[in-house]
Amino acid sequence: MHALTEGLEDYLEAILVCESEHRFVRTKHIAEKMNVSSPSAHAAVKELAKMGLVEHESYGYIELTSEGRNQAEKVYSKHKVLFRFFRDFLGLPDDTSEANACGIEHHFDDLTTKRFRRVFEFLLSKIAEDKDFEEELKKALKND
Repeated sequence: MHALTEGLEDYLEAILVCESEHRFVRTKHIAEKMNVSSPSAHAAVKELAKMGLVEHESYGYIELTSEGRNQAEKVYSKHKVLFRFFRDFLGLPDDTSEANACGIEHHFDDLTTKRFRRVFEFLLSKIAEDKDFEEELKKALKND
C-alpha cells in the first residue's frame, strides 16, 4: 500500500465533510470542496480506491471504507481542534485559522494531537473560571 500523502489526507477529509453536506458524494462535490478540477478530484479518488480507503464505481457515488473513514476522522479531528485553537484562543480570523489548521494537521501524530487537545481544553477551562487569566491573555495577544 502506498503512503497516504498530505494531499490524499485532504481528499479523505473533504469526502467526510461532503458526506455531511450531501446525501450522496460525487466527484464534483469533492472538486468544489477542494477547489480543484473534476479530473484532479477523480484522480485522487481513484488513488484512494486503489488504497482501499474509498469505494467508487465510474460515474457513481463515493463512499469511505471503514479504514478510509477512520483515517478521515483522525485528520478532521486534528483539523477541528487546531482551527478552534487558532480562532477561539488566538483570536485569528476564520480564513487564517483554516489555512493554519490545514497546514499543520498533517504533521501531528496521535500522541501530539491528544496532548495538544488536553492542553487546549485545560486553557479553555482556566479562561472560563478565571477572568483575570482571560484578560492577561487578551493583553498578551494584543501586543503583536
